[in-house]
Amino acid sequence: MEVVSKDNSDFLRVDSFLKTELAAGALRAAFDMGLIDRLCAGPAHIDTLPPREIEAKSLLLGMLAANHVVVADPTHVMLSDDFQAVLPFRDLLEAKLAFTAIVAEDVRNLLPQLLSDLPAFMAKSKTFELFRYDRCFEDTAENVAHAREWIRFTTALTRYEAQSFLALADLTNVRCMMDIGGNSGEFALRLCRAYPQLAATVFDLPVVCTIGRDHIDGAPEAGRITFQPGDMRRDALPRNLDLVTFKSVLHDWPEADALRLLARARESVRIGGRLAIFERGRFTLPPEGPVYSMLPNLVFFHFYRSPEFYLRALQNLGFADINIQTVELDMKFHLISGVRRA
Repeated sequence: MEVVSKDNSDFLRVDSFLKTELAAGALRAAFDMGLIDRLCAGPAHIDTLPPREIEAKSLLLGMLAANHVVVADPTHVMLSDDFQAVLPFRDLLEAKLAFTAIVAEDVRNLLPQLLSDLPAFMAKSKTFELFRYDRCFEDTAENVAHAREWIRFTTALTRYEAQSFLALADLTNVRCMMDIGGNSGEFALRLCRAYPQLAATVFDLPVVCTIGRDHIDGAPEAGRITFQPGDMRRDALPRNLDLVTFKSVLHDWPEADALRLLARARESVRIGGRLAIFERGRFTLPPEGPVYSMLPNLVFFHFYRSPEFYLRALQNLGFADINIQTVELDMKFHLISGVRRA
């Protein structure tokens, strides 16, 4: 049975400022030059704002005004009410600006390969060069610096997407859980913050765990979150857990590998415990047609699956009380969960 819920989370409004590449580029320039920070303090005289060259300043402010970022008169400029409303999600907005710029270059140069020759696209793509999991085994300064680039983006997404998971899932009786492929630990952190009784293990590659420990350091919940480095495909996983989660992980793997990972995860769930998969569904164009903000999802369109794939996988593994819940975010997100009975 599928229960469809709607989520009008305010963080989704950041995409309204990323409708075109030029609009996004102007906004990124405004952040980089300190213009947005200057205006966060209040309205400013146009002469005090970067850039110094008058025609360049006029061009930038004109693009920002057209994108509803600022409101300007002949002498003063201020942030629009709509843009001020998304500033609480500035981390997500800036992460999307940076990552979408990388993806846009790939789509611009390699769209035929993306559509018809995925291996060729992946071989030439800067996006897939960024997501180099093979560089996450050896914990070196260079590998850590490289991984931080993509983990910044995935962490920002997870910070807000986790709230939709929490709106669908009741973890009141969960004491111990594991998030497989748990990245920076942001998902575990959000769950632990919502449920004070919860202790979490984040299982991921060594370099990712190093970054994750730094990420949650100082958080009140850090003492309840443990990072266990390893390869989820072959290394021993913790056992006898109330809950095991995969958040935006299984789409990374071909079907056969995804099924093997689910089978391994089953052995970590105690009898009566639950396995939960929180994943994007099939990619579809937004109602307004192609927009710049959709590129980070578009570039992975081959990999997203229908929830029925995971439903059948859990059925074949002997899970019961399997449920599919769907929430509307930038795409449809599906929560597929089941209880281990034997």
